[in-house]
Amino acid sequence: MPTKPADPSLDEGREPDAFRPFGLPRWAGVLLYALFWFALLIPLVRRWRRAKHWPVTRWAIALTGLGLAAWGWTAGPGWWVWPPAVGLLLAGLLLGPTADPDRERKLQRKHQAQYLLNGGVLVGGRLPNSEPLGDKQPLYLLIRGEHLLLVPRNGDGEAHSALTIRRIAAIEVDGARYLPIYVSEAKDPPVKETSVDRAATSELALSFDDGNVVRFRYQGAFHKHLAETAAHAVHSVRERLLRPQPAELTQILQ
Repeated sequence: MPTKPADPSLDEGREPDAFRPFGLPRWAGVLLYALFWFALLIPLVRRWRRAKHWPVTRWAIALTGLGLAAWGWTAGPGWWVWPPAVGLLLAGLLLGPTADPDRERKLQRKHQAQYLLNGGVLVGGRLPNSEPLGDKQPLYLLIRGEHLLLVPRNGDGEAHSALTIRRIAAIEVDGARYLPIYVSEAKDPPVKETSVDRAATSELALSFDDGNVVRFRYQGAFHKHLAETAAHAVHSVRERLLRPQPAELTQILQ
């Protein structure tokens, strides 16, 4: 059964108009409705831009806007044609594809890797794959078991080469052998930089037992941090792989 308000006078003078919330004028309600509708449309458009068919869709939108502009120029139906025509044309030209924010997690699940690292840019060394990498092509480094996978960032997600971590003889960062050292933040607190050198670089070198040295270069504000993070991950996995297993320890003791 319908419920009635405790005070019947609450319904007096109330207008059932969705465009007049909180007693605001109707024009303010229409403006708020359009603003909230546009805010909800933004994430939807971002999902469309991550789809594979978005390049075709955006050119279809641009051609639709161009067609409306041509129709407004020739037929002259009125000024109302120009705002949507210009809006569609600009949307098709400016809204390019966007990267999937979950791409790295999907890539890690695809290769069943335990770690995903920033690989910087390959600048030297021989790779098992005979197909060369492009110049200054950014990489992901994925660690799966005892293999270090090199995956181009701008590719289709397939691994280009796989390096055996067990065969790494030395790990160097900027020419110095990497040694994991823990420094407490209480003793060495972070310092705010007064200027950021975005052209500064750091280099990670992986030396293998056959004399091959594979080098990765990192550039930007966090060049040193990225190189040391990758070095620490490779070092930790290498130490675990080279550590004697329980069966080997038993044999050594015997």
